[in-house]
Amino acid sequence: MTGSKIKNALYRSILMVFFLPGLTCSAQENSGIDSLSSNHRDFSHLEYLLSIKNEVGKKHWPEFADKNFHQPIVYYTRSGTFVLNPNEHIRSITQHSELPPFQEEVARIRLSASYTDTTSFQFASSYSDEDRTQLHYRENVLLFQSFDLTQKFIPDITDIQDWSIMVIHELFHGYQRAIPEHKAYYVNLEIPGGPDEFLGAYHRDLEWFKESVRLENELLKGIWRENRNLKEGLKKYDSIRAARIDRIKKEYGIDIRKIEDYEILTEGHARYFESLCKRYLSEQQTDTSILADTDNGLITGMFQDYEVAEDKNLYNIYNDRYYYPLGYNIAMILEKHLPEYAETIYRETQSFDSYLDSLRHDAP
Repeated sequence: MTGSKIKNALYRSILMVFFLPGLTCSAQENSGIDSLSSNHRDFSHLEYLLSIKNEVGKKHWPEFADKNFHQPIVYYTRSGTFVLNPNEHIRSITQHSELPPFQEEVARIRLSASYTDTTSFQFASSYSDEDRTQLHYRENVLLFQSFDLTQKFIPDITDIQDWSIMVIHELFHGYQRAIPEHKAYYVNLEIPGGPDEFLGAYHRDLEWFKESVRLENELLKGIWRENRNLKEGLKKYDSIRAARIDRIKKEYGIDIRKIEDYEILTEGHARYFESLCKRYLSEQQTDTSILADTDNGLITGMFQDYEVAEDKNLYNIYNDRYYYPLGYNIAMILEKHLPEYAETIYRETQSFDSYLDSLRHDAP
């Protein structure tokens, strides 16, 4: 979750090491190619998840499928760290080896050993417009770990499709933030302490706030899961939410609406794309020829009987990041009642509000 001046909890200090004068280009290239052969499995996993992302994107969100990556990618593996689609800033501040392009078209470099990190969890989309020593200076950069390395920190991730969906969620953020109109909006959005602290603290500390959000979410999911009255449900949702936001403003002198709108949109929508991937995997056989034979056991068929209306992890609130399920449930309502919203979101508007207003006023 990022924006200008948003402090990402997963930011880390990176030691910048510049090119050694005596190191020749040919030595760098040979070293990089040797390391690439040892990471073939990690890149086959990446190629597999992109096949899922792009197949789903072509059907449901074509712009997302236009490119494999809409931002630079820092890919951590057990034996080294790579950057796919590096920009000039990353090239200029790092010691790195050039590698053959990924899938013959995406530029790829291997960072020096100082960037190898197998001891901390790296899974974030990061941005800074102030610190030029950061890889993510003035451009969103996605940091994530290989399937094997992710398992070290999240042992419950045992299926490569499950890991793929985690990564695709973050890749969708890269797509969102690459849209010029959306970037122009979020780089000027102040979120003191980041959303977990700015919004999550109210949910954690205030029981009345938590109860209000629970009621709001129940109304939203009831509309799409149980076919409850659209107009009545949205009116109640808007009224309860407005009262909650107004109370925070009166008691704390802070207007949270703009920031909450942003998080509901960006996180809820990325979660919505997760559900599209799960639905796809329940219906289609994926191309596993990309993977080594020994990796076929990593596909367990966990989404074989997937039912979107039963996926409580997506539509229920289970932590202080309440804006994820609120946004997800709104996206599910729009999928059913106003699918044409996809033509204007991120370009003409930066929240779901105008679409909900339209449904609330126009629904029978």
